[in-house]
Amino acid sequence: MLINGDPGLTFGDRMPRSRGILIAIVFLLLAIFILLVFKQVVLPKEGIPSETPPIPSPKPSKAPSPTPSPKPQVSAKREERGPYSMEHCSYVIFWLPCEAAGEIGIATMLVYPKQPRYAEGAPIAISVQGIISPQSTALRAPSFDTHGMIWIYFVYPGGRSEGYESGGTYDYGGSACVEALYTVIQFAEGKIVNGVGKRITDYVEYNILTDNIGIYACSSGGNVVGMLLARYSSGLEGLKYVVFYETPVGDHYITGDMGKVGDDPDQRVDADGDGIAWDDCRNLRYVEGSCNETSCLIDFSNLDYDPQVGFYLDNNGDGRANFYGKFPKLRTDVDHSGALEEDEDFIFTAWDVVIRGRRMKVYSYEVTSAAWRKGLLSKVPPNVMRLDEALNFWIERDISYHYDEISKNFPEIKVMQIGFARDHVQATRDHPHIVVNYNAFRKRGHWVRLNPDKSYLEYVAGRKLDVKENDANIEVSCQNVAGLLLYFEDRRIVTFASMLEMADRVQFDNWNADLKEVLAP
Repeated sequence: MLINGDPGLTFGDRMPRSRGILIAIVFLLLAIFILLVFKQVVLPKEGIPSETPPIPSPKPSKAPSPTPSPKPQVSAKREERGPYSMEHCSYVIFWLPCEAAGEIGIATMLVYPKQPRYAEGAPIAISVQGIISPQSTALRAPSFDTHGMIWIYFVYPGGRSEGYESGGTYDYGGSACVEALYTVIQFAEGKIVNGVGKRITDYVEYNILTDNIGIYACSSGGNVVGMLLARYSSGLEGLKYVVFYETPVGDHYITGDMGKVGDDPDQRVDADGDGIAWDDCRNLRYVEGSCNETSCLIDFSNLDYDPQVGFYLDNNGDGRANFYGKFPKLRTDVDHSGALEEDEDFIFTAWDVVIRGRRMKVYSYEVTSAAWRKGLLSKVPPNVMRLDEALNFWIERDISYHYDEISKNFPEIKVMQIGFARDHVQATRDHPHIVVNYNAFRKRGHWVRLNPDKSYLEYVAGRKLDVKENDANIEVSCQNVAGLLLYFEDRRIVTFASMLEMADRVQFDNWNADLKEVLAP
């Protein structure tokens, strides 16, 4: 039989080929069916939101710390400003090579004394600024006596200070800021050169003690220090101690969920009558004494969202935010008594950030989680981070997730915690951020002291002072901390006293609980 009129192709010739094609088609259809079923069962539908919210990731007590990979050779701006000579010291500004800071590098100021603190040389202090804004005063010309100590200041990638800038993109205390701090310590240890090819030892004629390095962690900059110690387990052999200045050791402190001192309209007046003048705008729904290493207890039962103010506590239950003023100074003390009352609303603050070119708002994990539980996230615009986004953001920037890693990597690191009776940000009467950070290190076996020795405060002040001092490693709690804090308000004196005490303790290997006098001769 002829097929399709082809005299050379019989039915018998074509039949096996047709059967093969038919079998192939059947297998192809079967494969497509399996793929479709697999996609329907395993893969989420794209572009269609889930009818029920996803189960949130729990806030962990710690997070995995990645081991940094070796960095390629990078360069920095080949410029140097100075050196400039001052009364007690000289300073010079240059740039350090850092991959996170691109071709420009990290803008850095080296402040070095005329004479070293010890006959053996000069110890090194590294100042780490806060992370709230890319702008800082880090490179402001020094007008202080270093007392023989070298100080290093730097600007985070993408940041600016006093007309100088670092390359790269600012990431709000993220991995770029951590890498910059690591780079600065590498320079302090004498391991790398700056953009003009100089090491730290090229700037002075005396010896530099690259094995006596300490960090002064200013406010939220302490979280960058924490991430550094959690991430790097080597390369920081010269780092011996950290002084934390009222660091907000948790995202709920960074965003001020319990209230901020700066919101008090008059910090000289005790408007709420509790005997404390600066706490009149604290969050009255915060349960005092409830904080642990990763969270605090706040009554979120009245939480709501308003497009004008964001998340807030609707404490009078009228279904709207009651406030006056203009952003960012929104006041909820609507009766103008000077203090918040139980029936006045409380507005939570979001941190405005730019992540990968996208402007976002991030609330603390606690606020975001409470909003998720109450189903409020459907009200908010897409530029407000959702639960997992907030968790991923904070886990890279919040020391409180990483205490175990820090202690594992640096079991010998010594800590001084600075705390004033009037905190520079937090309006909490029980000072939980001070208590939590102090005890996080103490319970893991670290030497820790709350505030510097009186002898060092008087040494820097140049006069007798009426101040209280605390032995190292004493018990500190939210119940007793108020009686242990500093009422002496000269914070610059406290800064230098704390760093000098710690450097001297390293130099003379003296870790007694108390000191009778300044150790350096």
